[in-house]
Amino acid sequence: MADIDLSNGIDGIRGKLASRDDIYFRKRNGKQFAVQMVNPRTKFSSKEKGLHSGFGQIVKLTSQIAKDTKLSAPYMADFEQQKAKGGQTSLYQYLLTRFLREAKSDRAAKVTELMNLCNSVLQKA
Repeated sequence: MADIDLSNGIDGIRGKLASRDDIYFRKRNGKQFAVQMVNPRTKFSSKEKGLHSGFGQIVKLTSQIAKDTKLSAPYMADFEQQKAKGGQTSLYQYLLTRFLREAKSDRAAKVTELMNLCNSVLQKA
């Protein structure tokens, strides 16, 4: 097996080169890999679709909260504290991790609560 030292342009490849390709690129533990998708799933159960939808809503809300200082203000003290201890340095990643952990036990209620919070703050602005 050959060792290849990739240039910065090639070293940064992620995902598929074309939508019809069955090979995608990823980086794990500092090494670049080309992986072939074999028998990709096309059908998902209603429960899986619900989980995908809930995750998408949490990601959108997290992005919205991270971009708005008024919405992110209640989380900044905890974020700075964990960052000082060597935790996550990105507010977005911190919020996403926190919301996913909180939502794990009660997904629907947490997503609804976050959506209501965002909507109420944005309506006041």
